[in-house]
Amino acid sequence: MSNQAGRFVWRELLTADPAAALRYYGEVLGWKYKTVDFQGMAYHLVSAGEREVCGIMGLPPGVPVSHWAVYVGVDDVDAAARRVTSAGGKVMMGPQDIPNIGRFAVALDPQGAAFTVFKDQVDRKLPEKAEVGQFCWEQLNTTDPAAAKAFYSAVVGWQSRPFGSTGAMDVFEWEGAPVGSVFTAPPGAPPHWATYVVVDRLADANARVTRNGGKVLMERIDVPTVGSFSVTQDPTGAVLSLFESAPPAA
Repeated sequence: MSNQAGRFVWRELLTADPAAALRYYGEVLGWKYKTVDFQGMAYHLVSAGEREVCGIMGLPPGVPVSHWAVYVGVDDVDAAARRVTSAGGKVMMGPQDIPNIGRFAVALDPQGAAFTVFKDQVDRKLPEKAEVGQFCWEQLNTTDPAAAKAFYSAVVGWQSRPFGSTGAMDVFEWEGAPVGSVFTAPPGAPPHWATYVVVDRLADANARVTRNGGKVLMERIDVPTVGSFSVTQDPTGAVLSLFESAPPAA
């Protein structure tokens, strides 16, 4: 089985203004980038330190709003795409190859949240701990958590368990390790996957967001024993959560 199966392996910003997004995230998160040609269009590979963490590209035709997309590793993209359909979701693109990189399919779960299943051409080992500037977590905000848990169990093989004592959130697990969470979407919000990036100090990162033309939508939410996060929006409209780990226990 692949090292990447069952885990989030890549994130991608599809944005109405790639140049503005690159400037913004460079200031807010310290990201650097290099631009490559991808099937005739510019694709920006973004790094935090020495590690590539995500891609940034222009909005494809028919995609109306800037947003972050998430990729889930699978052993067989075609089989996963068939499971999407049989479990009540929709395959929107693919399965198809990315030459010299891998194979993917873009899907919607039954509630309408988009995600991509992906098989890397090279079975790279993923790091166990996210550092500052790197992605660390994903949360599915959905209108039907119970149905979503059943869907992702069928498609990806995730199990789930309650988080905390309130019953408000469940955690997705792969081989006993947490990989993401599922929560009831706020009123008026469409089902979507939210992604999180580690920052040094949340207050400082929020200040950089505002100073560089972004918006802090939720300033600070504390998760006991885990850390704190904010919800932000970049100048092109894409939403990203910033996470500060809790200090080590004394």
